[in-house]
Amino acid sequence: MTTTQRRWKPVGWAGACFRAVAPWLLLLVGGKVILTQVWTPLAPSLTRWLWLIVDDLALVLPFLLFAVGLALGRVLGHSARAFRVAIFAGVSVSILSYSLDAWVEPGIEDRILAARGAETIDTRRFGTQTPVGILRNLDFVQTNPPPRYSLQTSSPQEFPPNVLLWRLHHPLALAVFGIANVLLGLLASELTVDLSNRVRRTVRLAMGIGGGIAFLVGVVVASPVEPFLRDGTMRPGIAGAWLPLLIPLIQGLVLRYLVTRRRYG
Repeated sequence: MTTTQRRWKPVGWAGACFRAVAPWLLLLVGGKVILTQVWTPLAPSLTRWLWLIVDDLALVLPFLLFAVGLALGRVLGHSARAFRVAIFAGVSVSILSYSLDAWVEPGIEDRILAARGAETIDTRRFGTQTPVGILRNLDFVQTNPPPRYSLQTSSPQEFPPNVLLWRLHHPLALAVFGIANVLLGLLASELTVDLSNRVRRTVRLAMGIGGGIAFLVGVVVASPVEPFLRDGTMRPGIAGAWLPLLIPLIQGLVLRYLVTRRRYG
């Protein structure tokens, strides 16, 4: 193999990953932008558009890593190298997703709120709702418990501590889900390699979408926000953020078992 061939080999798998993800990005993120434009008579400002796109990207990227795992299995085969590249891709994209979710999106939102002037002073009392701002808010609430807790955005000093903890941990848990998802895609690629093209596409699509929906349902069920709004129940915030990861863990164990049985009979 020549030096030029070795140099271009990473571009091959990177290009395959991009081609696997790009259509879904256009469909999910671009489609929402178009629908927002259709249903919103007055177009929002450029900053608000950026906020919406960043928010969508942060959510979508971990789910699209399943397609990245499939692409890596197709290009690199089912080898130790494919596993290493999958880990690298998963960690890289998950770091990007976490950065967008925990740091970039709150920063843009804070700029939007700041532009409204005095009416958002109370909302911005603890600063930008990055992990630093959330910790500042949490420390205040724990030190000065309010007479009653509330989720009114104008009263962050009354936010429930469990919800603040959930907001602190959820972006990180979502990023970890992304790493798990790329490995699930790699396992699904090997498990379905012997199927016919049509059946293989259908099964892989069902695995990816089904696993993603199951995780989203787990996030909604485990979140402490809805129970608090419904009847004031204070569910654990940290557990609520991390428990949904049991779903990809179980899915991974099942896929691993099936792949092992396929390899060794």
